[in-house]
Amino acid sequence: MTSSQRTPVLQGSAAPLDGGTRLAHAGSRRGRIHAERGAAAVEFAIVATLFFCLVFAIIDFGFAFHSWNNTANAAREGARKAAVDSTVQDVIDRTKAAASTLDPTKLTVTVTCSHITGVFSPTICGAGLVEGDVVRVSVDYVYNMITPIGSFVPGLGTSMNLHSQSESRFEGQ
Repeated sequence: MTSSQRTPVLQGSAAPLDGGTRLAHAGSRRGRIHAERGAAAVEFAIVATLFFCLVFAIIDFGFAFHSWNNTANAAREGARKAAVDSTVQDVIDRTKAAASTLDPTKLTVTVTCSHITGVFSPTICGAGLVEGDVVRVSVDYVYNMITPIGSFVPGLGTSMNLHSQSESRFEGQ
């Protein structure tokens, strides 16, 4: 029988070859497949843990950035109010109203003013302001992270102190 007359038969790895011999390592390969059965689950657990930590960190820092952006906007709004109104309480109320999406118990607003000397002080704000004086509005906010990701990063912790400030020249009333 010539090779063209043979019928093709699929042979497994342990089936005899044409010479009648078997592969020497066929049994060891079969045993190795069974030994690696849980490797995919272990690899998935490692990769999934790192992936979800990364996703939650992105979400948490996204919310922190949103909060910081709100503090910057609130400071800017307070400085705009301070440009035309010398009453400190009105400036603080306007600033807190602009930061309405933030927790008001974690929000601190500070208004300081400076005459020509360039030294900022909260005591010179109010009726003593004249045109050209500079009013600085500072907003501090304590952001508590949603996930415990920050506790894994040395020096970060579970909360972040966000700070924004804005200045404007007093234009008079």
